[in-house]
Amino acid sequence: MTGSENEHPALAKSLGVVRLSLYGVGTIIGAGVYSVIAPAAGAAGDGIWLSFLLAAVISAFSGLSYAEIASALPGAGAEHNFLRKTFPSFPALAFMIGLFIAVHGAATLATVALTFGNYAQTLLPFAPVVVAIALMGVATLINIAGIGKAAFVSAALTVLQVSCLVGFALFAIPSGSRSLQDVAVWPDNPAGILQGAAILFFIYSGYEHMASLSEEAKRPDRDLWRAFMIALGITTVVYMAVIFGVLSLMSAGNLAGSQSPLADAAAQLGGSFGIIIIAAALIATANAVVSSSLSGSRLLFGMARDGDLPSPLSRTLGFSRSPWIAALIYLVIACAFVAVGEIAFVASLSSLGVTLVFAAINTAVIVLRFTQPDLERPFRLPSIANVPPTAVLGVVTSLLLATQYDWAVYLTFAGVFVLGAVPYVFIRRRGSATTRASGGER
Repeated sequence: MTGSENEHPALAKSLGVVRLSLYGVGTIIGAGVYSVIAPAAGAAGDGIWLSFLLAAVISAFSGLSYAEIASALPGAGAEHNFLRKTFPSFPALAFMIGLFIAVHGAATLATVALTFGNYAQTLLPFAPVVVAIALMGVATLINIAGIGKAAFVSAALTVLQVSCLVGFALFAIPSGSRSLQDVAVWPDNPAGILQGAAILFFIYSGYEHMASLSEEAKRPDRDLWRAFMIALGITTVVYMAVIFGVLSLMSAGNLAGSQSPLADAAAQLGGSFGIIIIAAALIATANAVVSSSLSGSRLLFGMARDGDLPSPLSRTLGFSRSPWIAALIYLVIACAFVAVGEIAFVASLSSLGVTLVFAAINTAVIVLRFTQPDLERPFRLPSIANVPPTAVLGVVTSLLLATQYDWAVYLTFAGVFVLGAVPYVFIRRRGSATTRASGGER
C-alpha cells in the first residue's frame, strides 16, 4: 500500500442497483417485525396497524431526503460526511450525528442479535445472549472478508426472508378468524398509536445503512436514489401485509404478551407455518446483523478518515479492503448493548437515535438547497420556494417521535454519547495544538 493510500484509504466499488436495493430491503426488514410487534401492540392495541403505517410515512419523508443527499454527496461516512459538507464551520455537529448513528446502529445490531437468540432457543440449548454474541462474531468475520462476499450473503438471505413473509401474509389474511374489515378499524387511542409508532420506528431504519455503502456503489449518481426508492416501496408493502396477517390471526392483547409474536401468530395456521416463520426470523435477523456490521464499521471508518475518530479505525485489510479494525470495535460496542438483554429497551434506544439522525438529514437537505444551489443532484425532491415540503415534514415528525420514550432511554443515550465524545475532544485538542505549533514554527 502506498503512502497516499494510507493517508486516504478507499473502499472497493462493487455494488450495483440490484445489490444496493437488496441490501436496503434486508437491512430494513430485520428483527423488528419479529420482535417489537409485542411492545408496540401493548402500546397501540389493535390499532398497531396504524402505528406501522404512521412509522412508514414518517420514515418515507427521510428516505426521500436520503435519496437526494446520498446521490449528491456519496461517501463511506454517510451522515457524518453529509453534515461535514453541509455545515463545514461546525465540525462538531457532524461528529455528534455520526455518533448518534453509531449508537443507534450498535443498538440495532444488539437488538436483532438478541431476537435471533430468542428464536434460536427452540433449536439451541444456549442463552439468547450467548447466541447473540456468537452471531455478531460470525457477521464481523463475514464483514472483514470483504463487501463482495458480504453483499452476496445479504442478498441471498434477503430473498429468502421476504419470500417467507409474503407467503405467510398470503395465507394468513384469508385464513384468519378476523377479517380485514374487523382488523382495519379506526382506533380511539391516538397517544398509544404514536407511542407504538415510536417503538416500531427503528424497523423502518435502514436508509442510513444504505448511505454508508455509497462509496462502494459503482454508479452512486444513478443507482443510489433508485435503490432508496425500491427499498422504500418493497418494505412498506411487506410490513403492512405482515401486520394485517398477524392481526387476522391474533388479537393485540395476545401479541403484547408474546416473546415471539410472529411465530405464535403463524402457529395459528397449523402445520409447519410456525417452523417456517421461526426459520424466516433466524434468516432475517442473521441478515440484519451482517448488514448492521457492514454499515456500522463503514461509519466509524469514514469518521476516522475525516479525523473525528482515532486514525487506526480507518485502516483497511489488504485483500478485502474492509475496515477491519472499525468492524472489531463496532462488535465490542454492540456486545455491551447485548449484555442489557432487554429487547424493548435496546430497540427504543435505537429508535431514539434514528429519529434524531433523520431530523438532522432532512435539515441538511433544506440547508444545502441554499448554501450549495449548484450542487449536482441526480435525484431532486419537488420544492416550494426551493424548500422540499417532505424534508420539512421529515424534521417535524421525527422530532415528534423523539419525545415518546422513557427517561431511562434518554439517560442511557446521553451517557453513551458522552463516553463517545471523549476521543473527539482529545483528537480535536491535539489537532489544534499541532496547528498552533506549526504556526509558531513558521
